[in-house]
Parts: sequence; C-alpha cells; structure tokens
Amino acid sequence: MTPFARQPEPDFWAAKEAQWLDLTPAWGDRDPLNDWRKDKLSLGTWFRALVRPSGTPRLCAYCDGSLTEQSRETLDHFLPRHAFPELTLSWWNLFPACDRCNSEYKRTRWSCRLVRPDTDPVHTYFEFDGDTGRLHPNPALDWPTRVNVRLTIRVFQLNDSHRCKSRTRMFKDLQNAWKRDARTQQHDRPTVDERAEQGPYRFVARRFLDAVPASNPAPIAPARG
Repeated sequence: MTPFARQPEPDFWAAKEAQWLDLTPAWGDRDPLNDWRKDKLSLGTWFRALVRPSGTPRLCAYCDGSLTEQSRETLDHFLPRHAFPELTLSWWNLFPACDRCNSEYKRTRWSCRLVRPDTDPVHTYFEFDGDTGRLHPNPALDWPTRVNVRLTIRVFQLNDSHRCKSRTRMFKDLQNAWKRDARTQQHDRPTVDERAEQGPYRFVARRFLDAVPASNPAPIAPARG
C-alpha cells in the first residue's frame, strides 16, 4: 500500500477544534466539517485542500483508489464520531476516503489494530499478487502485525472483486507499456513512473518498477511486495 503523507494542521484549525470542544456536552448532530466556515470555505474543504502535500493526487487514503472521478471524496473519522465525538475535528483523526472504504465498508467500525496509513509503514506491510490483484500481509511481519494487516484488509474490503480487477488491469497495462518499445530497447518508463506517482493504486506501479531492471525488455512475472 501507499503511505498517506499527512501535512501538519493549519494554524487556524486548533482554534476551531477548541471551539468544538467548548460545546460539550451539547454536540448533538452538529457537523462542523460542513457547516463551519473559515474565510467562507467549509472546514471540510480546507481539510481536503491542505491535508496532502501540494500537487499530490487526490486518492483514497485507505485503498489508494481515485477520488472525484470514481468516488466523491468523503472524510472518514478513523475513530468514529458516535464513540469519540470529542475527536470530530481532530486533524489526526480525519482521512480523505472514497465512498466504498468509508460509507460502505468501514462505516462506524473501529479497532486499535487497524493499520493507519499516515503513521504505519504500510509499504512494508502488504504484498501484491499481480495474477489476482489481491493484497496479503507480508509474511516477514511478526504475528501481531500480520493480524492487524488482515483485519485492515477485511474491514476496508481491500480485496473486493472490483478492486482486484482494477489492480490486475493496471498491472497488465504497465506490462504492455514496458514492452511497447522492446524492439528498440526503449521502455515506456515515463508512463510507468507517472502511474507510480499519480495513481490510482500507486503501490502497484512502484512494485512493478522494483521488480524489473531497466534493461529487461522481456515480459515479467507478477510483482509482489
């Protein structure tokens, strides 16, 4: 998987969070992310604009799938609001997520064992099977961490059929791009590099690049890791 490069919260955010905490115990059904404003923009809009490094593609923090094109960009509370209302505006408790990860699969479930893509080294936790598109725990992990990875795959349904098909399709596209200029020994490296940076499923392209030497024009085996 791809780590989520969370940026520090902006200066104004702490004041908004303190304002929210001052409302206790009268939180009710208020939605400060959508209803509260800073310079005429909702706090949710500010979060989406500032939580990633500038120029980073808008992808789901959990599955690394495309947002805006394939799904609206929802904001997931990693520790859900119903159980932890005081964390509603916690910058570190919010993740940009696709509808499928947030609303369809995770919903209000939570566990301290779920992998966090912003603080856990997720690029070392998951292996990718190019034949099936499935994700698996890295067998080199210790047992508790493997349990955490399996739980994360299950809660976010990272191996649902749609995602697996999308990953295998992308992997085959990368193979074709790599072999396109095999006769002249000129690989379509920019195309592969672009997919590794822009996604979706950047980890597929990065594992692909890790698996093949730049001088190898031959078809390659499915990437793992």
